Amino acid sequence: MRPNAELRLFALPVCAGLVYAVIKGLIKGWSGTQLFSGFLFGSVIAIVLGIPLLLWSDRRCPQAKMRYLWIGLILSLVATLLVRASWMQLLLLPLAGGLALGGLYSLVIRGIDKLPVPLHGQARQGWGRLLAVPLSGALTLGSIATALYPKGVESLPMFFFGGLIGAWLSVLVCWPMLWLVERVLVTPWRYVIGGGLSGLVVWLLSGAQGLMVNPQGWSAGLGFWVPLLTHGFFPFLLIGLLSGMLMTACNRMLQREKAGPG
Repeated sequence: MRPNAELRLFALPVCAGLVYAVIKGLIKGWSGTQLFSGFLFGSVIAIVLGIPLLLWSDRRCPQAKMRYLWIGLILSLVATLLVRASWMQLLLLPLAGGLALGGLYSLVIRGIDKLPVPLHGQARQGWGRLLAVPLSGALTLGSIATALYPKGVESLPMFFFGGLIGAWLSVLVCWPMLWLVERVLVTPWRYVIGGGLSGLVVWLLSGAQGLMVNPQGWSAGLGFWVPLLTHGFFPFLLIGLLSGMLMTACNRMLQREKAGPG
């Protein structure tokens, strides 16, 4: 595994999401809905197809200088084929989007490669630890979605839907948070702390809209803050803490497996 793997994997869906958000904005307008749907579309394709291609290229041809460009072109071609596009767009979008994605990701990787690797970095590396992050997020949010939804035949679809959202958020928020807490904290509860911080980040990105829509609310008193915190911040914090606890349990199981029977 290459150093700073959390950031390397996290950067690809973020770059893809940004590129396709801009492309969709150029084609259909710069509304928030169009930008978010473009980011969601690009990041999901990068997670499903781009990350496996990235891992394969790092393993098979690590010295190939153009591999990120080829990954960008492949992802852009697949994205264009999945949407309704004219022949002109079908010819131009894969090339433009692929070049933009490959170039942006190459620049980001150069910056990541310059980051220092801590002395304990090699000891804490492992694919199991990385995969446990989206798995913990998926199981946590899927279970909560199932518990909140009325019982019935819809429970299983709700679990999978909540799990997909949890895994997506974990890739975009919790992987960089994992990189951060591994370098800052040494406590065994660092994943729980990281989960709580991740919940705070998700809340700031989605649930703190009231602060932006109503700036006067900062000085409005309890009537403004109590609903915002009880129905916004605390649920996100609780989900993050539960996911961090599950991540801690998974990590301890991995450590015991590495240690062996002795």
